[in-house]
Amino acid sequence: MNKSSKKSSIFNFLQKAVNVIFLVWMIMTFTGAIRSDHLNISAISPELFIIIIVFILVLIAYFKSHYLNSLLKKVGQGLIKHQFVVLSVLSMLVIAWQLLFIFKTKTAIGFDVGGVVSQALNGTSTNDYFSYNPNNLPLLFEEYFWKNHFGGSWFSFDILSLVSTDFAFLITVLTTRYLSKKNMYITWILSLILLSCFPYIIVPYTDTLVLPLVSLALLGYFMIKKSNHIFVKLLGSLLLGVFGASAYLLKPSAIIFVIAIIVTEVVYSIFKSKKFKPLYTVLILLLAFGSGIGIKKTYDSYQNKQEYIKVDHSMRKPPLMFLAMGMSGNGGFDMGLTLQTMAAPTQHEKKEIASERIKKTLKDYGPVGYVQFLLAKNTFNTADGSFGWLQEGNFITAPATNNLQQLVYPDGKHLKDFFFVTQVLWILLILILIIRYRLPKSSESIAFLLKLSIIGSLMYLLLFEGGRSRYVIQFLPQFIMLASIVVTAYLSKKPLKHQPVSDTESK
Repeated sequence: MNKSSKKSSIFNFLQKAVNVIFLVWMIMTFTGAIRSDHLNISAISPELFIIIIVFILVLIAYFKSHYLNSLLKKVGQGLIKHQFVVLSVLSMLVIAWQLLFIFKTKTAIGFDVGGVVSQALNGTSTNDYFSYNPNNLPLLFEEYFWKNHFGGSWFSFDILSLVSTDFAFLITVLTTRYLSKKNMYITWILSLILLSCFPYIIVPYTDTLVLPLVSLALLGYFMIKKSNHIFVKLLGSLLLGVFGASAYLLKPSAIIFVIAIIVTEVVYSIFKSKKFKPLYTVLILLLAFGSGIGIKKTYDSYQNKQEYIKVDHSMRKPPLMFLAMGMSGNGGFDMGLTLQTMAAPTQHEKKEIASERIKKTLKDYGPVGYVQFLLAKNTFNTADGSFGWLQEGNFITAPATNNLQQLVYPDGKHLKDFFFVTQVLWILLILILIIRYRLPKSSESIAFLLKLSIIGSLMYLLLFEGGRSRYVIQFLPQFIMLASIVVTAYLSKKPLKHQPVSDTESK
């Protein structure tokens, strides 16, 4: 076997390994999702049940009635012909719906969200909250800036969350335009479906506020990969460095996609025959890493000099605690461990408490037991199509007093309708990701990157604090992008019989 064939074989093995791991993980996620209590059709309201029956009857009529089939196809062709205008109008309707939703459902949110907002609004928070949780300082500074320039209230912060979420998916849509116009339209449609039933816009926290940073960094990477102009590539590397570092500061786990980018580039550089351009590569790397390091140093300098809030970093919870927490119960928040760690006076003692908990937990589980625990935790991490809405407990305490609050408040009479609909949509999204189709060469490395990013993200949630699917929100741009690639491949009528082929095989 010559050197070229050996490299091709290794690359094919790595590609298939990622595909298999991703497929197995999505099947496990799908299995957990279809077993969710949220899919209980007997718990939904009569109104939603009637809508479902009507939808099923229309679907049956579509396949049985030649006239209706022909009519709907003509309507569909007309919509496709004017898809930009149609999607633009739908986007404005979705934004109007979101604004109405915020206006009708705005309320104070408890737990960490409330702690940060209380400090931003009133200069008060739980004793030493930011000393124990300095990771939330970037969020505080962002909300404090927003308050000073756009007003300070829960409604104002909800608008910040709305702007962050919608802008993130706008950037995601524009990013997939680098693949094809069809990819862009599919991403647009999937994004509108998601945004139309996404209540987390009334929860101004890192889950939503990090989304535009992730999307802008991904846009930067696409600009580097897909543009032939050096200045566009350099601008892309600046976006990747600046917003990748910013995402890390706001929510460290969001940086996993950057690691996936590095791994993907190394794999393709080593095993795929491409002309190496040293000047371009050096400039791009210097600008990306240099700007990222610059953002981190600028933030550290600002944090050390600012007088808005004083923190004692010796009190912070060590990362090891979140690893230990990820092994407790269902892998979510552990109040007992948290209080015990916070009570320890030094960082060394805090780390010792977490380390001892990890050792004891692993010993109690044993190898097989720990694997079983991880399988169960993956379900807690990924099965809930509402992304863990209200799973935290009573972070909303106000009673439902209007129709929209009935959809999402804890005592809302249509809350189970909301759970059912979002569960069905999540199952359909996961099902799309399970289906495999031959991808065009222009999308092959991007799909590899997105799969690697999702695998790494879900692995992170398995190891550290998780236990609820709220943490998946930060990774939604990758899910939506990959789903759009798969749907586009399906619409191109190129079904895959076995595994995705490599560049070499496709030649």
